[in-house]
Amino acid sequence: MMQAVTPMDVEPDAKRVRHEKTPAMTFPYELDTFQKDSIEALENGDSVLVSAHTSAGKTTVALYAIAKALQEKKRVIYTSPIKALSNQKFREFTEKFESVGLMTGDITIKVDSDCLVMTTEILRSMLYRGTEMLREVGCVVFDEVHYMRDKSRGVVWEETISLLPEGCQYVFLSATIPNAREFADWVESIHPGTKVHVIHTDYRPVPLHHYVYPCGADGIFLIVDEHGKFREDNFKRAMASVGAANGGSEANGGESGRSAPLVRGKQKAMRKSTEPIMEIIKLVMNRNMYPIIVFSFAKAECERNALALSKLNFNNTEEDTLVKDVFNNAMQCLAVEDRKLPAIEHLLPLLRRGVGIHHSGLLPILKEVVEILFQAGLVKVLFSTETFSMGLNMPARTVVFTSVKKFDGEKNRYLTGGEYIQMSGRAGRRGLDRVGVVIAMVDEAVEPEILKQVTGGGADVLNSSFHLTYNMVLNLLRVEDVDPEFMMRRSFAQFQRMRNRPALERKAEELSKEISSIQIEHEDMFRQYTHCQEILTNKRKLMGDILKQPIYVKRFAHAGRLLRIHRSSDGTPFGWGICRSFRAKNSGAVLSDPSAFVADVSIICRKADPSQPALLVPCHVKDYTTNTADLYTVPFDFTDIDAISRFRVSLPADPDTESGRAQVVQTLAKLYRQYGDDVPLLTCEEMGIDDPQYSKLRLQVERIEAQVKENELVRNPTASLEADYESFKKRAELEKELAVVEQELNQASQAIFSEELKKMMRVLRRLDYIDKDNIVLRKARVACEITTSDENEILLTELLFKGVLNSMETEMIVALMSCLVNVHRTPDGFSLPEEFRQPLNDLNEIVNRIATLTIESGITQENTSVEKTMPSLMEVTYLWAKGAKFADIVSKTNAYEGEIVRMMRRLEEQLRQMAGAARSPAIGCMELHDKFLEGIQLIKRDIVFASSLYL
Repeated sequence: MMQAVTPMDVEPDAKRVRHEKTPAMTFPYELDTFQKDSIEALENGDSVLVSAHTSAGKTTVALYAIAKALQEKKRVIYTSPIKALSNQKFREFTEKFESVGLMTGDITIKVDSDCLVMTTEILRSMLYRGTEMLREVGCVVFDEVHYMRDKSRGVVWEETISLLPEGCQYVFLSATIPNAREFADWVESIHPGTKVHVIHTDYRPVPLHHYVYPCGADGIFLIVDEHGKFREDNFKRAMASVGAANGGSEANGGESGRSAPLVRGKQKAMRKSTEPIMEIIKLVMNRNMYPIIVFSFAKAECERNALALSKLNFNNTEEDTLVKDVFNNAMQCLAVEDRKLPAIEHLLPLLRRGVGIHHSGLLPILKEVVEILFQAGLVKVLFSTETFSMGLNMPARTVVFTSVKKFDGEKNRYLTGGEYIQMSGRAGRRGLDRVGVVIAMVDEAVEPEILKQVTGGGADVLNSSFHLTYNMVLNLLRVEDVDPEFMMRRSFAQFQRMRNRPALERKAEELSKEISSIQIEHEDMFRQYTHCQEILTNKRKLMGDILKQPIYVKRFAHAGRLLRIHRSSDGTPFGWGICRSFRAKNSGAVLSDPSAFVADVSIICRKADPSQPALLVPCHVKDYTTNTADLYTVPFDFTDIDAISRFRVSLPADPDTESGRAQVVQTLAKLYRQYGDDVPLLTCEEMGIDDPQYSKLRLQVERIEAQVKENELVRNPTASLEADYESFKKRAELEKELAVVEQELNQASQAIFSEELKKMMRVLRRLDYIDKDNIVLRKARVACEITTSDENEILLTELLFKGVLNSMETEMIVALMSCLVNVHRTPDGFSLPEEFRQPLNDLNEIVNRIATLTIESGITQENTSVEKTMPSLMEVTYLWAKGAKFADIVSKTNAYEGEIVRMMRRLEEQLRQMAGAARSPAIGCMELHDKFLEGIQLIKRDIVFASSLYL
């Protein structure tokens, strides 16, 4: 379906003047309807939002917009969300237009060009600085504008779109978004006179067939055909096949790092988890349905799966030679010693056999050579994370998902419809394939409604991720005629809030009427009962917190003791398990901290990856079958222990064997048959709890329990009384819902983030960035120079003014700065060498001071403490600045090579901006300026800053 939505005050196409002038650009293929409509809107001087599937041909619209602007002797800016995509687009546009430049922070090429490709952050900085060149811009293209929903970086798009000069033509390219017209209306509201046409198409040049592959089954099952019809019969057959074999793809999740380049784990340990992917690849290749992109949600899994195909060869002799030549030519830009890195040497044999890997942990040059080989048809099977779903047009015939679940940093969840659409859209090559094939691997039964939602639930709504940053506030305070409220009023978040007001008012009225219609006869009795239950819940929680104290638990957390587990991190109830042992996490553990101790508990869970306890899904013993669940021994913090049973059972001699696990499951099943969920618990006397607070709480609980027993609802329940109580509960829920709606209504009437702005201004005053009249002071002018620091501009400014860096050697400055651009998590047990500890302590002192002021000013936010600094690559950076070889620094960390390179490149940008800040009139310290520039020279070398193959 194709739909073109024009603004309300624009005449329909039939009545509009059609321009007969020479087209700005012609194409060697027949344009689709949505492309023709987009070009016509551009020719009429209007802006467009093109919302279409991956590989639908949105770039055609962008190319025409660029050609039109150049034809009219105007400059054009093309923005993308990531540097790698900017590099690719620069290469593509250079082949089509004469004057093309690139600005990505770490790379600057031909900045005086008529067409400039840049990241959105660069454009934002230019807008805040009022760069003169922007007066000449006639068109701005925003690629992948749906990235605006990104929680951390989405605000950059809102700032940039709000600050764009009037009179520009805008081209927004997006994956399918259901509220595209809302976005267009927002742009029109902040840029009066701008007309934004929404050109939306659901049309796929190549239709898709969606299959399910139950791990261990004999084949794949078509569940959604090319017309979008869900095949219920095939789905049922597929689910019946789940667990036919004991194999299964492991749960996906983040990993802390790599253990060895490309071979991250022993083959024997991998064999079971990679069998299903081996089978599906063989099946697809035997049917000639390649090239294949296999999407996984963990870097290590990509590499394990690729390694599993090490004995298969998909390239002929000629292709093998071509791969070798392309690869070796690409590596010629590296030093000889860098070409011998294990990460490079281990990848070539895979590529020669037609197997590729693509994820953020790879060296950038390796990712690029994989992309080039894939486009050339020399990689037949590509194992990738979801980052490959964004970028150049690189379609495959088949897309495989190793799981329909992903770990999103907080929990293991099913893919959203939008995520599935974005990745599955890579399937089907226009002009080559009649249909594209999408195969989802499942290793456990899935409800049909869930799978329907994943495969056909529709695109994700584009909601604002706007939030205030200190950089934004200070820049707006510095610019004449605007202020922070200016940006808040113009934000998409404020627009969406005001737009929702009528619907909220209707909802409030409906809820009020429904509440009024419910009449309760015994309201006072029910209120007393509900109030008592709420108090009991709170008191019992406080008692539980005392019960979990290691001083009491450790006396009973021995082999065979029954423990009830309720994971505190996400509230997941696991039920009863059998303790195997307990231990302190480290030698400094104190008995007053339950999170410092761990109990190893044998517990029944759905089949998953036992090395990732955060991803385990509980399974009640009554639902246990050998096909769907197993007994895992999982480490749980003492904070996860919900109750301790009086029972202690005998464990088999070897409880980790198959027969031993079966015996433990039988023991749990027998206890359930005898006691159900009411397993007898240890009393506080038996546990030796002598805490006076616990005794006080127990007396309070007993007194309230007595009151509850006297309540008529408990003492003399009747059908009429219970029915009335159900009505009371329903009305209470409606009242809660109404309170939420009324709160949203109240917020909709206020400027968004107004209270947060007041608190941030309070912090800025206390730190001497602004005065009582909100005039920017010396520190603020310095902070405005620092724009690429992940909202660390205040911290970096304080570092400069505190003089922490003045007497520090350059290499140590560089190492310390790495803590603020590093994204590699600090592993457990990490210890820095002595010489780095004092500089890090100096940095953390400033971090904590800012955090304290922030909290005192009423701001509650994540990472306001030393968690903001990540020192895991501090020593690595120091050694690199000292001239160490890349192979040597890689051996010092479990970080991926690509993570090190990405950190170093971000560090170079940060050092450059710090140099500018040190040189600014507000500081004027040329000695420090020179140190920062020297630091850039020390790190900017060899493979870490190897040129992009696209440049």
